[in-house]
Amino acid sequence: MASAADILGYGQQYVGTPYVWGGNSLSSGVDCSGLVQQVFKNFGISLPRTTYDQIGQGTAVDSGHLQPGDLVFFSAGAGGKSPDHVAIYMGNGKMLEAPRPGEAVRVTSMDQDYYMSRFVGARRISGVDQGSATGNYQFTNGNSVAAKLDPQELAAQYGWSYSFLQSNPDLKKTFTEAVAGNWSSDKFKAQLITTNWWKENSDSAKQAQFQKITDPATYNANLMAMTTSIQQKAGEMGAAIPQGKLGQIAETALKTNMTDAQIQNMLGSYVNFTKDGTLGGAAGAFQHVITQYARSQGVTLSDQAIKNQAALIARGLSTQDDAMEQVRQTAISSFPAYADQINGGATMQDIANPYSQVASRLLEQPDSQFSVNNPMIRSALNKVNADGQPAGQTLGDFEAALKQSPQWLQSNNARDSLLGVGNSVLRQMGLIQ
Repeated sequence: MASAADILGYGQQYVGTPYVWGGNSLSSGVDCSGLVQQVFKNFGISLPRTTYDQIGQGTAVDSGHLQPGDLVFFSAGAGGKSPDHVAIYMGNGKMLEAPRPGEAVRVTSMDQDYYMSRFVGARRISGVDQGSATGNYQFTNGNSVAAKLDPQELAAQYGWSYSFLQSNPDLKKTFTEAVAGNWSSDKFKAQLITTNWWKENSDSAKQAQFQKITDPATYNANLMAMTTSIQQKAGEMGAAIPQGKLGQIAETALKTNMTDAQIQNMLGSYVNFTKDGTLGGAAGAFQHVITQYARSQGVTLSDQAIKNQAALIARGLSTQDDAMEQVRQTAISSFPAYADQINGGATMQDIANPYSQVASRLLEQPDSQFSVNNPMIRSALNKVNADGQPAGQTLGDFEAALKQSPQWLQSNNARDSLLGVGNSVLRQMGLIQ
């Protein structure tokens, strides 16, 4: 049997532990139910992980008979029935809780409109000895509490930093009215969500602005980390970010809580050619691969087409395989007679090699002069048969055609061939032996 005093004494050691959604580490971070589970676990009392399961433990206690060590449960919305939040009651209207993201484990007064309007029940856990502990507590009205608080305390009761509420004209005006009118927490929140600031900023943007005012050191560290991360991603992708834009991009990413995929997509718009006509990073690697592959398929790609495809890949909206498939389909359109071979993995340069070798031999030029894009090779590959269907020219016909070209007549092969024919004729005439 563990005493409530020991449980609460142990739990209070962890005031200041950061709130982490799904966390159950008293040193690195907990959420509300994680705090409860780990504190009770230290005394050999096993509780389920979630609030929804913890409310089924022990026996029910009404709000008028709470004692230290009891678990108290609250809903996310006023008047709700769902147990979305749990804390450990300490007596005299206080409780130990892990409140919400951005805040740490703390001791809180339950005598606030926010908590009173959301109370859904309490449970007394087996194995906890209240002993002679006192602290039976009946909720009071709560709306009168505001009159006892100065503006700084009232801001804290509303769940906001006083300095932050003063930093924005919309918020300052609303808070000034709240102080003058002695508003409850619910009324303040209802008015807050009607302000332009609330409507124009996402949740992550609100949190970033709050941190920037209330914890500038952490905000600046997060901004620096985001800037470094974006610089690294940009370098890997080959995105050239103008120096004046880097800080703006990093702050936008931080305020909007961008995912890696969203950052990648944004940086893709900065993929561009360098002064020497190349792309950098992963975009440059793609440029090399796709240019070589297109050349081997007899497909010509413009620099702009390569850049556009590289940007799509950098953004995660396309892949290198997608780009290569587009090249294959273009090659099939240009060389329909070889669709099966191309789909089977062959390149048009592979198919053109026999023609290239014949042309190199006859015309006495290097093989490299007779790629698939050479007009003579391309013409031979795109001949049609007697039925008018695409069909490659036979090598014999191709050789014969080459021997009719001006290039052939200028070659040593041509001169030797003509000399050989002339000698043969003279021999037949008996003019030479």
